[in-house]
Amino acid sequence: ADPSRQVFCSTFARRSYHSRNDATMKPLLIHQGSETRQGLPRAWFGAVAGLTAAVSAECTRRRLGGSRPLCLSVACASSDTLEKPETHRRRTYQHFRLDNGLQVVIASDPTCDKAAAAMSVGVGRLHEPKDMPGLAHFCEHMLFLGTEAFPDEAEYKRFLKGHGGKCNAATGDNRTTYMFDISPDYLAGALDRFSHFFRTPLLSPSATEREINAVDSEHSMRLTDDGRRSYASLLMDANLAHPLHWGSGNANSLRDVPRAQGKDPHQEVVNFYKKNYTSEDMALVILGRESLDELRKMVEERFADVPKTGQRSLRGDEHGGPEPPILPKDFKGLVTRVPTKDTRSVSFSWQMDKWQVPYWASKPAAYAEHFLGHEGEGSLLSALKRAGLATSLSAGLDEFGCFSHFEVHVNLSEEGFNKIKEVGEYVFTYVSLLRESEFQSWAVQEIQGIRQLKFRFADDRQPYDLVTGIANNLQLYPPEKVLSAGILLPSPDPNASKEVLHRLTPDKLRVEWVGKALADRCQDTDPWYHGKYSKNALDPEWTEAWTKAASAASKKAAQEAASAKGMHLNTPNPFIPERLDLLPETEKKTPGPATLECSEIKGLGKVFHHKDHRFLQPKALATFRIHSPYAAEDPGNYLRTQIWCSSVMEELNEHSYDAKIAGLFYDLSPVPGGIEIEVGGFNDKLPVLLDIVTKKLREASTIAPETFRIVQDRFKRGLRNAAEKQRPCDYAGRKNRELLYNLAFPPEERLELLEKLSLDDMNNENARILDSCQIDTLVAGNVQNTHSKEWASNLAKGISPLDTPKKLATKAEAALPPGSTLWRVPGTNKEEKNNCVRLTLQLPATMDSYVFISLFVRILNPKFFESLRTKQQLGYIVQMAPSETENFMTVIAYVQTEYSPDYVRSRIDEFFKTHLEWIDKELEEPEFARQRSGLVSNLAEAPKTLSGEFDRYWHEIILQRYDWSRREKKKAAMEAATLSDFRKFVKDHVANASKLYIEVHNISGSTPKQPKEVDADSIPAPVDRTWDGPDAAHTFRNSASWYSKGSPVRNPYQRTQSSTPPASKL
Repeated sequence: ADPSRQVFCSTFARRSYHSRNDATMKPLLIHQGSETRQGLPRAWFGAVAGLTAAVSAECTRRRLGGSRPLCLSVACASSDTLEKPETHRRRTYQHFRLDNGLQVVIASDPTCDKAAAAMSVGVGRLHEPKDMPGLAHFCEHMLFLGTEAFPDEAEYKRFLKGHGGKCNAATGDNRTTYMFDISPDYLAGALDRFSHFFRTPLLSPSATEREINAVDSEHSMRLTDDGRRSYASLLMDANLAHPLHWGSGNANSLRDVPRAQGKDPHQEVVNFYKKNYTSEDMALVILGRESLDELRKMVEERFADVPKTGQRSLRGDEHGGPEPPILPKDFKGLVTRVPTKDTRSVSFSWQMDKWQVPYWASKPAAYAEHFLGHEGEGSLLSALKRAGLATSLSAGLDEFGCFSHFEVHVNLSEEGFNKIKEVGEYVFTYVSLLRESEFQSWAVQEIQGIRQLKFRFADDRQPYDLVTGIANNLQLYPPEKVLSAGILLPSPDPNASKEVLHRLTPDKLRVEWVGKALADRCQDTDPWYHGKYSKNALDPEWTEAWTKAASAASKKAAQEAASAKGMHLNTPNPFIPERLDLLPETEKKTPGPATLECSEIKGLGKVFHHKDHRFLQPKALATFRIHSPYAAEDPGNYLRTQIWCSSVMEELNEHSYDAKIAGLFYDLSPVPGGIEIEVGGFNDKLPVLLDIVTKKLREASTIAPETFRIVQDRFKRGLRNAAEKQRPCDYAGRKNRELLYNLAFPPEERLELLEKLSLDDMNNENARILDSCQIDTLVAGNVQNTHSKEWASNLAKGISPLDTPKKLATKAEAALPPGSTLWRVPGTNKEEKNNCVRLTLQLPATMDSYVFISLFVRILNPKFFESLRTKQQLGYIVQMAPSETENFMTVIAYVQTEYSPDYVRSRIDEFFKTHLEWIDKELEEPEFARQRSGLVSNLAEAPKTLSGEFDRYWHEIILQRYDWSRREKKKAAMEAATLSDFRKFVKDHVANASKLYIEVHNISGSTPKQPKEVDADSIPAPVDRTWDGPDAAHTFRNSASWYSKGSPVRNPYQRTQSSTPPASKL
């Protein structure tokens, strides 16, 4: 911001850099200081001190043949050095380095209701020995298990949970990041515990075996992940002379193989930590209420003695020296792969000659991404759809830890699946058009402008996500650009953009062709996820056709070839906002949305309006709930409503895509009892988008055959995947919903109906949905009440319903039968070897049940995780959570496991038995008060974005409760809770709640893991009733008691009125 300071620093940088000799830098710095120090601001010399290390590192890189551009990170102590969006207006940042080289950003936000911190360590999979893959991931796990100052393994997580916080960590190719958030008053205590991860971790030998098993369980959970299987097929072509390798880790790579080689896994992780975890490679970010001076002091007191080895880790394309991650001859070719889910796709990808991250300022690939990924009229996707070859497309860079590649990914239609040559001809014809046309400078200016708007008016993020993102970005970008570098395009480089286009040729191409029908072609199996694939040379007929398509002799020839296929370059975006001013205050502030009078408009129900006073952005959100009893009558009506909504969006896609990239969005989707329209973004052009959607709703009495084919195909595969390929824990959750909610229509039923659905069946579907409907509306943001009324009225007039329904669809929920129920269901995925056990405890929804169930889960969740995952090692996914609906408050606990479901159920039974007694006899007041304080802190959190605030209001509207102060009432009730009342509630109600166990048994044929010891406690408690198979749900639903808005309602499956209250009526 200070031009004189910039001149001073840049002069020093040039003189230092041109010396090309580290030995001359020290005297140069002394000389510069002795000549000019007098009378100059001290901060200038702080900046120069930071330049010294950066220039030295750059000179070393250049001597080693590195290709990254000079990117000098100035370490200075001046405040607010970060380029930031307007939503960060109340937040002040500061960047500096500690004497040990540790890089720090602190953020002072006096109004924050959550403090947070993250540490990104510049070491990951690429830094571990290739003969022990997963070591970096294993090290991440081990750091959570106690330090010299806090040896109790559970202390860190217990402290965070007790004060409204959470934590996690993630290991990547080049970094490992640890993060947490907490109530602001307890930030110092959390940092005390967190800082010792990087100073005095125990890395306890006794935890070694247990955490290897945890890594193995995590690996087992992801065996059927298609993304990982795709990456595995790429890693099979990795250059053996380069450190690129598979590094997630499992028991074999971390225990069995190393021990067979005479290595001690514990000693290996200790050595890895000591060698690689150095302060010079660490980037710390802390956000809190304290002033910058106070936060800086907190950092210096806790992190100044983080050890420094003097050996920084390699970054990006520094890895491997002159050796590329994948040799060009090995990268190119045809990979055929069998997916886990029912998907059909083809990807065209090219290696970039440089790792692209350092080129954040020019983003050379952004130009190709903008045009190739466009979805408007004349685009590549539009032409592929019209030819019946594709259903969707994406294009852009894929960034890996040490290399980048550009990819065009096409989701194929059934017809397009066997026409890869034709699909490729479209791709290369468009590439040729883009390459031969003059550089579209207007498009670059448009991209710059849109990115500037998105950055300037970016939604604020939760502190947890914000600090994590900044910490990771400090490893990649100059500190002042950590918030902006990934978004903005400050220095476009037309020549570099053209170079990217010239790389997109058939001779450098890798094609990945994915589909279930390729099973016979795929003879190989990757060694980590057991995915079936094959790698061969590209078909010569394909490459010949693609080379011809890519080799237009002139601009005119390229345009003619593209035009013949219905393609041309896109034109300027009409949705870019022109007015960004905040509308004047013309109405009285209210604690929640105001109700507007619009009863004169047929079909218009309640209209709510809320002028934003908090976020102060030129944006608005609007949601219209169109209540239509037709959509909720049966699975067939619901399915046709789904197909119609998706068809409307498909046919609007060419028009709405420009709106999307200009910062607008819309969605049309079925909801229980109707459909919902959402629109949002910059308010200037929002009415234009809403008018386009409204007009289409009434015009869409017929669906184009091509649209129907695309949508039907997409739904078939989506429903088939939902029916057959869900994770066991997700499948158990779905069966629970289908059992207890009357408007939950199973994908199996909808798939069967979809197979019989014809295009003629969809004729006049819009009339069936919209002729009898009622519209409820909420508009919020930079709008005045006249806008809200106008938007709602225009929608109602555009839809023109014939009448308003006499009764809206009833959303009902079933009460579980008294006592305990066990429901056993077989899994659906033959490749999945995990089982799942899910427990639901159900109580009526009251303010008391909300308060005490929330406390119950808050207190027991860390213990549940520690007991069943950390100590007993039953599985990687171990979770307990509360759930609130308008009728019931429930406790949900589940474990995804390779052990027998009955054994795991016995472990869950034993946990609850033991801990119900612990609550009654041993839970102490300080622990109770701490957990209560954490929940109060969470309830006191203000929404961070307009959409977050909107969602709170909309929830009250769809429940027809309209209680804008509901959260404050919950907070007050939580503050008033006492330990004695909590104990009584647990003893009287939780212990006697209706209980449902759902066991999902895998069908893979794998043998369950066996516990080391089996005793009487390994036998699950008897249950009052057992249901076997999915069909049991039908019997229960026909006889269950159903509730809506807390009162009994007619059984949706019978004609008799239910009068039986919930089993645990308070």
